[in-house]
Amino acid sequence: LQGILAPRKNCYTPRAICQPCALPAPLFMPYMTVLDAVKAGAKQILVNSLSFDDTRAASISEFLPSLLVGLLTALLLYLAARGRSPPYISKQWCKYKVIGKRVVSEGPRPVVFFTVGVRTKDMPTGSHVKIRARTEDGEEVIKSYTPTRFDGDSCEIMIRIYPDGMMTPILSKLEVGSYMEMMGPTGLHRYGTEGPGTFTHGKRSYKAKRVGMLAGGTGVTPMVQIVNHILGGEDGTEVKLILFSSRRDEVLLESELRSLSANSSGQLSVRFLCSSPSSSTPQPPDVTEATSMRRLSGSDLLALAGVGEGEEADSMVLICGPDGFVKHAKQKLKEAGMPNVMSW
Repeated sequence: LQGILAPRKNCYTPRAICQPCALPAPLFMPYMTVLDAVKAGAKQILVNSLSFDDTRAASISEFLPSLLVGLLTALLLYLAARGRSPPYISKQWCKYKVIGKRVVSEGPRPVVFFTVGVRTKDMPTGSHVKIRARTEDGEEVIKSYTPTRFDGDSCEIMIRIYPDGMMTPILSKLEVGSYMEMMGPTGLHRYGTEGPGTFTHGKRSYKAKRVGMLAGGTGVTPMVQIVNHILGGEDGTEVKLILFSSRRDEVLLESELRSLSANSSGQLSVRFLCSSPSSSTPQPPDVTEATSMRRLSGSDLLALAGVGEGEEADSMVLICGPDGFVKHAKQKLKEAGMPNVMSW
């Protein structure tokens, strides 16, 4: 519209383009300016003001057709762009298209990454989503999952398929082009809303220079979400991630986590602890076998989390995993005097 509304003989240029006329008794007339921006779809039409000399208002008849054509064109562009963009994440149940699917771990309990087309601009780090599905008998099943990553127009959800589960066998049948019913964000845990190293839970807030993460199995997903946030921005928080698994062949995201660590300039360190030894084959230095959560004391957990003596006050330990795993870790950390602990 700047071309349409360029100054001519009479002044009817928007104030956003030039200063209002200094002529007597100006008449200000509201109008719709067009698109604020078109970035993966136009956002909204802003309201501005039109200033022109009312003594020459007759010439407005020359201007109105051009204005109407401009507004119509802007509206069509807006609707077309909005149609191409994924819908926003919503607190109401909505269906979102699956735009990617990859299996990262085979075996009796395979691990699958789903990429869902959903606009997650307002998705806070630390939150999760709820997914709803129906069994063949029509029974409704709802379960919470934590996205490992969201980049504006999509989110990535890691799911381990349990053959005897109610939800995951249904989700395993989804293919690219099908739809997943989801709502969010949910949960109270947040990271980074008050700056680097900050955690909030409801009205409580914490500030940490270093973060230790204790994850059991698929409990690694909120940890990966936070790690991606930290390493993807100007956040110097130190992170130590300890991933507990039952067996060596069940370690999740091993290569992905090693890659994140290798590219973090020392900001992220990762260790893998397995309860059962796999074989006599020597393991990499970041893998420890025959070690489980139940065998570790509170001081052991603090050492693994990188919290030294006297550093408890400006450190945070995050825990996520099976109920027994979380309960034991919280109890042992409490006994060791660790004040800042959050669990999923």
